[in-house]
Amino acid sequence: MDKWLSSDKITGEKGKTPKKYTQEEIQEGKKRKIEELIGNPSKTIKKNTINHPPIIEDDFLAYFMEFKNWLDQRTYLKGDIDKIETWIKNLYAKIESKNIQEEKIIEISERKKLIEDFKRVPPKLIEEKIRIALNKKLHRREKTNSDTYYLKKLKKIIQEKLREARYYEILKRILDYKDRKKA
Repeated sequence: MDKWLSSDKITGEKGKTPKKYTQEEIQEGKKRKIEELIGNPSKTIKKNTINHPPIIEDDFLAYFMEFKNWLDQRTYLKGDIDKIETWIKNLYAKIESKNIQEEKIIEISERKKLIEDFKRVPPKLIEEKIRIALNKKLHRREKTNSDTYYLKKLKKIIQEKLREARYYEILKRILDYKDRKKA
């Protein structure tokens, strides 16, 4: 290890008499050399956690302005129809990819919210097999035929309960109604 740490950067250039370094400078040089060899952990963590941002409006605007400048320089557009079509297709593709990325972000956040809401449902409210089928659906795992059956069963149960809920709403309004006394 000392062989690696005693490189030219620490001891001086080859062919010349080595420069006299203080003990602190040697230790600092060794630390730098170790970081070069194994990589700085804080830098690698930052590299791994960087999310690729969706296409920003500024990128689209810059691309559009580049197209406008290119178009302003042209005097005879009939010969450039193919190039103009390509520019427009590229602009449209940028818009579509931006929309797709936004939809994915929204869909992921909605699914996370649904999973959190599902965790709040009491386990005794629904059967275990229905709960398993819902879990598979939420986490996008492959469903079996029995899972599909239990999801349809749950849908029917929910429709029935919602119908009953309307009647309970009417009964609640009747109970909340205050009788007016005749004066």
